[in-house]
Amino acid sequence: MHIGKATILYFSGTKTTEKYAQAFTKGLPFETEVKEIRHDAQLAREFGSDELLVLACPVFGGYAPAFVWEQLEGVRGANTPAVALAVYGARDYDNALLEMSAKLDEAGFVTVGAAALVARHSIVQSIAPERPTNADLDEAAAFAATVAERLAGMGSIADAPSFAFKGELGGTGPKNPAPLVSDDCVECGTCARQCPAGAIPADEPNTTDAEKCLTCLRCVAVCPMSARSLPQPMLEGAAAMLAPLVDPEKANELF
Repeated sequence: MHIGKATILYFSGTKTTEKYAQAFTKGLPFETEVKEIRHDAQLAREFGSDELLVLACPVFGGYAPAFVWEQLEGVRGANTPAVALAVYGARDYDNALLEMSAKLDEAGFVTVGAAALVARHSIVQSIAPERPTNADLDEAAAFAATVAERLAGMGSIADAPSFAFKGELGGTGPKNPAPLVSDDCVECGTCARQCPAGAIPADEPNTTDAEKCLTCLRCVAVCPMSARSLPQPMLEGAAAMLAPLVDPEKANELF
């Protein structure tokens, strides 16, 4: 198959998914456009059969964030090849690749590759703090080259490989509480500008719309005053629950 252009769409709270998306981009031999999935950059576009779509997003409680699918409602393919990249915090990607492949299929795409990629846990950041390593990112770039070779060897989209991803469809990840804001907040607005979900009002950056908040923790990561954080009991409970379940050395899975 001839691919004229690749588009990378990614959602990333604390930048680890973005790192993988950028690394994957480097391994593609095509003209490539990279776009962040944000509340203020909703896409409405149909992709052709000679394009490649790569969707990269974190795994929240076993699924991709519902926000991702809401933002991609206007994105459609025409038997367009697609790659799903699920980034998770060293426990398990659960249903994410199955869900991503199914959702892409419903929108007119055909999955030609997928990967479950390990990263630092977004909530308990003491879990796999060094992931992705340089070796992880190199592996993502090499996998992109493999996908490109796979596409070059396909006569048409009918030659796409079939996958049997684990998991089940129809569920959603948990709704976690929004970060707290301490008196250290100087209302500089950094969090409001960077919040991908638009959950922090520009005129009241010391507040959070709990309904819109994804608990992606971008605001916690970018606050120059360290004025935002999750409730300590929640962090301690999550750390205790995850401790026996995670493997910081877990290998990435490539399909």
